[in-house]
Amino acid sequence: MTVTPLVTPRPQNSTNGRLSLALRGLRLLAAASPQLTGAAAERLFLSTRRRPRPAAEHEAIERARAFVVTVDGQELPAWEWGRSGPRVLLVHGWEGRGAQLAPLAEALVEHGFRAVAFDAPGHGDAPGSRSSFFEVAATVRGVAESLGELHAIVAHSMGGAATAWASRDRALATRYVMIAPPADLRDFTRGFTRMLGLPREVGSVLEARLERRFGVPLADVAAERSVAHRHEPLLVVHDTKDREVPFSRGELLAKSWPGARLAATHGLGHQRILRDDAVIAQVVRFVQGA
Repeated sequence: MTVTPLVTPRPQNSTNGRLSLALRGLRLLAAASPQLTGAAAERLFLSTRRRPRPAAEHEAIERARAFVVTVDGQELPAWEWGRSGPRVLLVHGWEGRGAQLAPLAEALVEHGFRAVAFDAPGHGDAPGSRSSFFEVAATVRGVAESLGELHAIVAHSMGGAATAWASRDRALATRYVMIAPPADLRDFTRGFTRMLGLPREVGSVLEARLERRFGVPLADVAAERSVAHRHEPLLVVHDTKDREVPFSRGELLAKSWPGARLAATHGLGHQRILRDDAVIAQVVRFVQGA
């Protein structure tokens, strides 16, 4: 395996230029009013971006059965691969989409399972341009309940943390796999404010606003508190070179969940890990009970 250096592209168009100006304005505002800056940061934090779906994903979902699942009054696109066998729910990450997990879905079908993926609110083909960790968690629970008995849930990135939160008081499946999961929602809030070049005081305002909005102390979402009582089998797969969610976070989640297994990869990063044949094979074996 090889490690591809992360290269930050230089601004090439007027949209990037406007964004740069907006960020400079936000940093100037932070010095004058952390409260106002925190409110602006909250709006940005809850906004989602969509990336074009590659041709391979289009082809994969054409091989699946498309349907709509309704959660909290929202109609969300979903796809099912396979016609029989135990059902496995696949959960994408922040600013991801269900079709990213199609290679795993088709591998599961080859081994006698059915696999279901969906687009969360504000993601993929789902309506909206805003979402949140807690909305994704509620969506995971709603989709799981609508599907009935689930043999396993496989989730990527923030989808893993959302799945853990969604099932904190009642198991939604008999087995879980989390690929490149965070261990604490505050990792995202702090990383977000650092990315914007905002001071810690603004980060504290952002976290306080999120706690008021959702009625949950963010510390309660941390793995040390939220999964220590779990007993279902869990496999955590994480790359040691992940630059979006550091390996240490998946390691912490695995240590916090009693009996969890941790599998380390090297050089796959945060996204390519979803398409790696060896990772897919390991996940399928775990779902099978191996």
